[in-house]
Amino acid sequence: MKKAHPMKKILTCTAALMLCCRAGAQEQIQAQAWTLERCIERAVAHNLSIKMEAISYESRMIDLHTAKHSRLPNLSAGVDQSFSFGSVEDTKGAITNQKMSSNTSFSLSSSMPLFTGFQLPNEVKVREYSVKAAEAALNRAKENVAIAVARAFLDVLLKKEICKISEETLRFTSENVKKTEAMVDAGNVPLAQLYEIKSQQASDEARVTAAENDVSLSLLTLAQLLELPDVSRFDVALPGGLDSAALVVEDAVPSSEKIYGEALSVKPQIREAELQLEGSRFSLKVAESGYYPQLSLSMGMSDRYFRANNSIIPNEGFSTQLGENLQEYVGLSLRIPVFNRFATKNSVRAAQINISSRQLALEDAKKTLYKEIQQAYHSAVAAQKNYRAAQKSVEAAREAFRYAESKYQTGKSSVYELTEAKTTFTRSLSEESQAKFSYIFAEKILDFYSGKQITL
Repeated sequence: MKKAHPMKKILTCTAALMLCCRAGAQEQIQAQAWTLERCIERAVAHNLSIKMEAISYESRMIDLHTAKHSRLPNLSAGVDQSFSFGSVEDTKGAITNQKMSSNTSFSLSSSMPLFTGFQLPNEVKVREYSVKAAEAALNRAKENVAIAVARAFLDVLLKKEICKISEETLRFTSENVKKTEAMVDAGNVPLAQLYEIKSQQASDEARVTAAENDVSLSLLTLAQLLELPDVSRFDVALPGGLDSAALVVEDAVPSSEKIYGEALSVKPQIREAELQLEGSRFSLKVAESGYYPQLSLSMGMSDRYFRANNSIIPNEGFSTQLGENLQEYVGLSLRIPVFNRFATKNSVRAAQINISSRQLALEDAKKTLYKEIQQAYHSAVAAQKNYRAAQKSVEAAREAFRYAESKYQTGKSSVYELTEAKTTFTRSLSEESQAKFSYIFAEKILDFYSGKQITL
């Protein structure tokens, strides 16, 4: 058996090691917890709606490029070949009777618009506004995706926090099971209390399982928004400053009028509607250009080669005829509209109707934006109040639970009382988490309408 060369073994081992390192690096990247900013960046890069808007933007750019170059002269070349039978006119103008003759002609022509009733510059303006409107639509799609991702991301954090509360509750119940067993062995409490607290332990375990499933489902929802092919190792990073003790609650929510004033100048849906309205006004000017005369310049040159069979007059050579038959021309063409079956008039009317439609669309976009901001404002105010109330409820429930726990440890209360106090405390913690993330999301929505980037 032939032994492998030592250098070949080294190269094989090196390649295998590099592949292992690369695979390990990819697993490490996939296992890294995703921040909100990274999630939004990923979603924006892979969302299909955004890709469609980007394609629409590229299409508008092509239309603009075409409109900008419509002033340039065109150039075309042609070659024609014909065969004639019977009497024909040769290149000298003489009429001869032939069985068959051939005529080969070459042409080069060009034309350029000189005056089009201002149609061309107005078409360029229409395309420019169309490009800007498409860009605004693209930004609007990105903002919508960012909001959806932020909502899903905060839902994951909420589910994780509720799961943590459930796990802490289970841990506490498990510790009390051990303490109750010791108290039963010592004869301080009846055996029935041990059964009751073990039943509570089983209920807490079921809540932990349900909470873990909620976390998995919320992670799946977020991963689907990100268009991730593999979600088995996907997780999110917990941002700092979101703990209830560290979270700063603003004293007052900015007024809806102030936010609306800021939103009018930054929100892409308003910008898109404004640009579409401006573009429709130039479309009207394009339609009105049909009332004006059209003046164009044309120029060109042509040459031909004639050959007759059985001719009394001998055929001249190819190069000789091309020189003698060369023709050049230049001309102006003026077209004055007189009557075109009301086509121009109806185009103008349609453009005027389109302007009215765009004006209503802009007004509707502004009203919709104002309603959304009003709802976001009232939601933020309510969320702020609910969160502060939930914090107070947690403090009261915590004190009640501590008191119930101390009484139970000294044998002055039953498992039922302890369980009730613990359940109330756990419920208040869950309600506080829900109120906290509702407040955070409401605050981010207001920042979003003010034109600020969504971050945590």
